[in-house]
Parts: sequence; C-alpha cells; structure tokens
Amino acid sequence: MALLKQTWAIMIVLSWSSAAIAGSCLPPAPPWMPTNADDVWAYADLLRRDAETYFTEVERYFRCQDLERREIFEQARVASEDYARVLELLDDVRK
Repeated sequence: MALLKQTWAIMIVLSWSSAAIAGSCLPPAPPWMPTNADDVWAYADLLRRDAETYFTEVERYFRCQDLERREIFEQARVASEDYARVLELLDDVRK
C-alpha cells in the first residue's frame, strides 16, 4: 500500500509540474495586413511596426518552445527512472 501511495504522489507531482509548463508559450497572432493600396500607404508606419513586433514575438515563441522541450525531456528522463524503480519494486514483491 505504501508503494501505491508513493507512486501516486510521484504521478501527481509530475502532472503538476507539467501543467505549470504547458501553455506558457503562446504563439503570437499574426498582424493584420490590408489589401487596399490606400490603406497600406495610410498605415505604412503602423504596419511596419506591427510586422517587426510580430517577428520579434515569433523568435521569443521559438526560444520558449526550445526551453520547454528541454524541460519536458528532463522530466521524462526522471519519470522513466522513477518508473523503472517502481517496476523493480513490483518485481521484488512478486518474488
């Protein structure tokens, strides 16, 4: 019974940390670009600024995803080691 409680505790902690990381990288919304030439000329400075901001946010988004990938990979490695220990304990109990 103690083994079951420990296993559940590990699973809960891992799920909380995964939930904390999930969704922290939000993709930026692409800027609206008019198709009417008069609107393009009228809002040229704003359109440039919006596009530059968007591409800066895209770079930030990709860096965030890279960081999350590394963190999740490490969590998966730890979870795999923990699960291997659980399986060893179960094998020991059966013997």
